[in-house]
Amino acid sequence: MNTLIDNIKSAFKNTPYPGSEYSDISATRYDDEGVHQYFKNSDQFEHSVEDLRYHSCALSFFTDAAFRYWLPAFMLAELRDPEEADIIADTIAFSLYTSGAHQRISSFSDSELIAVKEFLFECTRRYDDEISSEPFMKALSKIQQFETHTKN
Repeated sequence: MNTLIDNIKSAFKNTPYPGSEYSDISATRYDDEGVHQYFKNSDQFEHSVEDLRYHSCALSFFTDAAFRYWLPAFMLAELRDPEEADIIADTIAFSLYTSGAHQRISSFSDSELIAVKEFLFECTRRYDDEISSEPFMKALSKIQQFETHTKN
C-alpha cells in the first residue's frame, strides 16, 4: 500500500497549482458548497480524510486543472481510510468516465495517468464484487479508450 501512496505522490509532485481565483478552482458559476474557499491556497496532498469526504462534491465542481492538482489528495484519503472516505473512490471513478472525462484525462501526464490507473486497479481489488467494482472498471475503460485514441 505504501508503494502506491509513494507512486501517487511522486507522479503528482510537479503538477502545476491551478491558481487561487474562484474560476481557477470551481467550474460552476453557482454555489460550489465551499469548495473554492476550502481548496484555495491549500496543499496538494495534506488534507484530512474527514475534510475531503465533506468536500467530495469538489470532484464534480473542480476545473480540469484543479481536478488534476487535488485528485491525489482524494486518492490518498481513500487508500488511508476507506471507511471514513466513504464515497470518495466512487466519486473519483465517476469523474473519470462521465461527460467531460476525456478532457480531464487528457490533462494528465503519463506518470500521473499511470498512478491513477494503479489507484483504480487497487479499488477493483478492494471492491471485488461485480457491482462495487463497476465504476472503477468503467473509469479504466475510459482511460484505455483515451490511450488507444491518442496512439492512433
